[in-house]
Amino acid sequence: MRLVFNACLATAWVVLGGFAFAAGDQLDDNALVSRAQSVQAVKDPPVDRVLGLHRGLPVVVDVRCGDVCPQNTVRFIHYIGQTEAACAQTRGDIVSVDVPKGITSGQEKFCVPHILVRQKLYIDRPFQR
Repeated sequence: MRLVFNACLATAWVVLGGFAFAAGDQLDDNALVSRAQSVQAVKDPPVDRVLGLHRGLPVVVDVRCGDVCPQNTVRFIHYIGQTEAACAQTRGDIVSVDVPKGITSGQEKFCVPHILVRQKLYIDRPFQR
């Protein structure tokens, strides 16, 4: 199981490489909240990035914009590689996010660190503020 998460982290590092935070940083709740706030403080440019490891799991910023960028951009923070059952074990929350897809949008479920759900820091629409 640990090998799978390490593989996901390595893949995320390669795919999402070149960001401000080190992918291997171990984050407690306070550090994760601080990084989420720093992500939301920046309006432009929204980019995918790995925030670090929270409870040993990689946490990423995912950016989607559909056909009208940047106006329809949605940016959300979540664990990667978590099923709904595994999410409950890590004390995460399953949330549905309305994700832009071309000229439409659709709901997708993600496992989000509970602290970010509680503080409403897991989703941001940077160009609709």
